[in-house]
Amino acid sequence: MLKSNFMQNIDYGKIIKRSWELTWKNKWLWVMGLVLAAFGGGSGGGGGSGGGGSANTNLPNASLSPGPTNIQNIRQQTSYVLGEATNIFKNWVTGIPVGTWILLGLLILIVAVFTTAVIWVLTSWAKGALIAGLNMADMDESVDLKNVSPKGIAKIKDLIIFNLISSGITTVLILGIIFIIGIGFLIKLLIPVLGIIWLILFGIVGVLGFIISMVLFVMLSIYAERLIVLKNYSPWNAWKKGLSLSKGNFIPTFVMGLINSVIGCTSGCVGLLLLGLVFGIPGYFLIAPSFDNGFHFPGIGQIIGIAILFLIFVSINSLIKAVFIVFNYGNWNLLFKEIFNEEVKNE
Repeated sequence: MLKSNFMQNIDYGKIIKRSWELTWKNKWLWVMGLVLAAFGGGSGGGGGSGGGGSANTNLPNASLSPGPTNIQNIRQQTSYVLGEATNIFKNWVTGIPVGTWILLGLLILIVAVFTTAVIWVLTSWAKGALIAGLNMADMDESVDLKNVSPKGIAKIKDLIIFNLISSGITTVLILGIIFIIGIGFLIKLLIPVLGIIWLILFGIVGVLGFIISMVLFVMLSIYAERLIVLKNYSPWNAWKKGLSLSKGNFIPTFVMGLINSVIGCTSGCVGLLLLGLVFGIPGYFLIAPSFDNGFHFPGIGQIIGIAILFLIFVSINSLIKAVFIVFNYGNWNLLFKEIFNEEVKNE
C-alpha cells in the first residue's frame, strides 16, 4: 500500500523541470554528454566502386539484340569475367605468406581489443562523472570539469566490472535460450509432434522472457550505476540491489523511460528537420551549379563549402544529442534519489 501511494506521488513534471534546470545551468556536464554521444554507440560502413574496360581482352562477341543467342553470350561473358576476377583474387591471397596473414590477424585483434578498452574507459568515466556531477548540481554545489572528472575516474573500474557482470549474465541467458531451442529440435527428430509443441511453447515463452529480461536489465543498469557512483556499492551488490529496485519500482521506472524516449525522439526528429532545412538549403545552392548543362565535378570552393556545412551540421547535432543525454541522466538521477530515499525510509 505504501509502495502504491509512493508511485502515485511521483511528480514527473517536477523531475523534468528540475533536470532541465540542472542541464542548462551546468554546461560543463555537456562534455560528458558529448563523450557518451560519440562513444555510447557506433556505426561503421564502407563502400567502393570501380570500373574499367580492356581492349585486349578476348570476350565472346555479343549483339544488342535480346535474342536467346545474345543471352547465352552474356552468360558466357559474365562467367568469364567472374572467373578472371576470382583467379586474380586467389593468386593475390595465396601470394601473401601465411605468417603475414597471422600477423595481420593478430594486429587487427590487438587494435580491436585496445579500441574497445579505450571506449569502455571513456564511457565509464563519462557516466561516473555525469552521474556525480548532476548529483552535486542538485545539491547546489559548484560543478566543473576539474571537480567532477576525478569522481568519474574513481568509478571506472567498478563500472567496467559491472558491465562485464551484466554482459556475462546476458550471454548465459542467450545460451540458455539456444540450448532450450536445441532440445526442441532434438525432440522433433525423435517425436515430431512433441518437438513442434515444445518449439512453439518454449519459443514464445523464451522470446517473451528474453524481452522482459532485457527491459529489467536496462532498468537494473540505471539503478546499479547510480548505486556504484553515489552510494559506493560494489559492482555485484549494485547488480543485486539494482535488480531489486527495478522489480519493486517497475511502473515508475517504465513511465520515466517512456517519457525520456518520447522527449528524446521528438527533440531528435525536430532537431534533424530544422538542421536539415538550415544547412540543406545553402548546401543545395552550393551543389546545384554542378548539374547545370549536365553533371560536372564540383569545384574546390564548392567541395570546401559543402565540407564546412557538413562539419557544422554534425557538430551541432552532436551537441544537441549531448544536451539531451545530460537531461536524460538528470531525470534518472532524480527518480533514483526519490526511490532510494523511500526504500531507506521503509527499511
